Amino acid sequence: MNTKTVKKRVKVLDIAMIQIPLSSLRCILSYPKENKIICEIDVKSIERVNKSKDLDEIINESRLDYALGNYKSFASAKDLIAELRS
Repeated sequence: MNTKTVKKRVKVLDIAMIQIPLSSLRCILSYPKENKIICEIDVKSIERVNKSKDLDEIINESRLDYALGNYKSFASAKDLIAELRS
């Protein structure tokens, strides 16, 4: 069987971003020794303030990034906020 692989170059014109309302965050668990927290985010609140197409793209890209190990963890809320503002 002869198979051909087609490589497609995609240009990213817009960076996908979402807004997360603070009211949609809920702290679930904290690790005091590591200075980390785990939060739950209400999807309905995110959908209310963002386009659904953008949200689907971001979720799929996030899953891929997580699987590839391309993510950051933060030791404090200040570090997280500084990264979000940059």
